Amino acid sequence: MKKAFWIVILAVISFTGNGLASAQDPLEYVKQLQREVQERADSQARQAVQLYRQETGDYSNSDQAIFDYLVAESRRQNPAWYADLKQREANFRTQQAAYTQNINSTMDNRVNSYMQRSDDQHRAHQNYVRNVIWERELYRGSNGSVYELPYYSGNNVYQAPDGSTFWQNQSGQYYQYDNSGWGYQMSPFGW
Repeated sequence: MKKAFWIVILAVISFTGNGLASAQDPLEYVKQLQREVQERADSQARQAVQLYRQETGDYSNSDQAIFDYLVAESRRQNPAWYADLKQREANFRTQQAAYTQNINSTMDNRVNSYMQRSDDQHRAHQNYVRNVIWERELYRGSNGSVYELPYYSGNNVYQAPDGSTFWQNQSGQYYQYDNSGWGYQMSPFGW
């Protein structure tokens, strides 16, 4: 009965003039439609049980037992209609799965795009602060580490926390010296 309930909701949504797109709160609108459809279904179930009781004189069985009997009898008498309903439900589930997959994929792409833009902006900001404000650049050392050193400070020597020593000649080229005194010409990181 729940499957039929959802099919009715979708039918009501598709045939109403003021569909989901015009609703102020789409979730509340769907809940309202669910309540209306459920009220109609309950009313029709009560009428069917009442008509059955009037025609058969059966007042000893519960409303639910009578309703279950009526549904089973309807299924027995209308197998083609129920088979079509089952096929429509399967088609609907397939459509819903494709729709959900498409929406999830779209949202994932949007989030990933946002995160990429955010990362790009963060890197650009870091580069701006480092390059323009601090006047520094990243250099790759002989040991593969990356060091942040000033653009130009000819003949100055710098000591890194790992014990490496850096020297910049008059033309601005950096050299890294290890603890044994061997020099290595450095290039900016990313080159």
